[in-house]
Amino acid sequence: MLTILHGENTTTSRNVLNSLVVQAQKKQQKVARITPDGFQIENLTTVLAPDLFNQDKLIIIDHFQKFSPSQQQNIAHQIEKNPSQYRLIIWAGKKLPTKTLNLFPKKQDQLFKPDNSLFLFLDSLSANNRQRSLVLLNQALNKENPGLIFHLLAGRVEDLIIVATGHQDQLKKAPWQKNRLIAQAKNFSLPQLKTFLEQLILLDYHQKTGQLPYSLEFGLELLIASL
Repeated sequence: MLTILHGENTTTSRNVLNSLVVQAQKKQQKVARITPDGFQIENLTTVLAPDLFNQDKLIIIDHFQKFSPSQQQNIAHQIEKNPSQYRLIIWAGKKLPTKTLNLFPKKQDQLFKPDNSLFLFLDSLSANNRQRSLVLLNQALNKENPGLIFHLLAGRVEDLIIVATGHQDQLKKAPWQKNRLIAQAKNFSLPQLKTFLEQLILLDYHQKTGQLPYSLEFGLELLIASL
């Protein structure tokens, strides 16, 4: 059985994956993990093959979004060609496009989307809208992991910089998404966006190096308040 776990809500999807690993270990199943680092299709062929000692397996193809398109196609072909008796999990830290999902006609698809409050917060960002953005940020923090909020906030600011510099054609977004970003970018000057991104990078650095004197949640609130 093949299950695909994907979407931007990586905290929840990762928790589900970790739970499946714990369950497999309790059942004395072997856990085999395939990653993009140094990947060879033979690695997958080997783990899909029946075990010599008839041991049950949980096979995880991790960080699927980081495999190249040709590697993803080869993986799908190998799974289709060699249907396995084992539990197979594909995990991706982003929403996989339909064309990628269609590579696997026999699958259980589980999409993990962030709470809508997070998108309301991102859409509210404006140099003249701090108070509402702070309210929506706190609503999002009540529903989502602050790490996920930081990740999507940094991505939104990067997208706005791309639009503000006139390179929106480089964005792999639907037309309505591009139009929304174009409208939102008008709420900032380019220097404001660049400063905002620099502050996010600094916040991330201090967080990862243990130099942040307060919580990541409070750090995000300070950034929004200083817009």
